[in-house]
Amino acid sequence: MLIFLDFDGVLRRKQSPLYRLDADCLSAFEQAVRKVPDAEIVITSTWREAFSLERMRGLFSPDISARIIGVTPIDRRQEDHYRYREVLAYMKRNGKSGVPWVALDDESSHYPPLANLILIDGQRGFDSHAAERLASTVQYAR
Repeated sequence: MLIFLDFDGVLRRKQSPLYRLDADCLSAFEQAVRKVPDAEIVITSTWREAFSLERMRGLFSPDISARIIGVTPIDRRQEDHYRYREVLAYMKRNGKSGVPWVALDDESSHYPPLANLILIDGQRGFDSHAAERLASTVQYAR
């Protein structure tokens, strides 16, 4: 299982300071991911344009950091479901086609309808409700 992870609106609420994750959102996410031991994480966040993969890994607990396997390529055409195209490009380039996946994002326009998206309320960020939806999605994908 791959988890494609956005930061802004997911691990950092929209009203929070830039480039700083909200501790409670991060904690809820890490606890949820620990319940999915075979899940690997790929970062889709625009933070990947400003920070190295190692720096972003450093924001997470060591056990979760070790499961962050990369970042999606950047699609410069920022229109019509561009994050979805980035996810598909990552999967193709890395031999992950056919692997179950889910995206965590606060913008529905980044993905087409019926995509494997868990839409996060950007004002609330990742919380227990989002954790329940992730657990349900993972269970269904198995």
